[in-house]
Amino acid sequence: MAVYGEETMGKLITYTVLLQGLRGSGIETAKNLILAGPAQVILYDNEICQESDRGSNFYIKTEDVAQKRTRAQASFE
Repeated sequence: MAVYGEETMGKLITYTVLLQGLRGSGIETAKNLILAGPAQVILYDNEICQESDRGSNFYIKTEDVAQKRTRAQASFE
């Protein structure tokens, strides 16, 4: 496991980060990264939400499945 110092965390606020895949560990990584405060985070996952996704992505709601939103759209809000 990597340990990051103040210098690395200081640089993080200037970064733009692309996250691809918002199931399971991907959505958990997105949450933790966003809380760390980079300048910008781009979420990319064009898969349409399915009911089974609700077990691996805590941001997806029943209405996201019904409206056929992508995982990225559902996670963004």
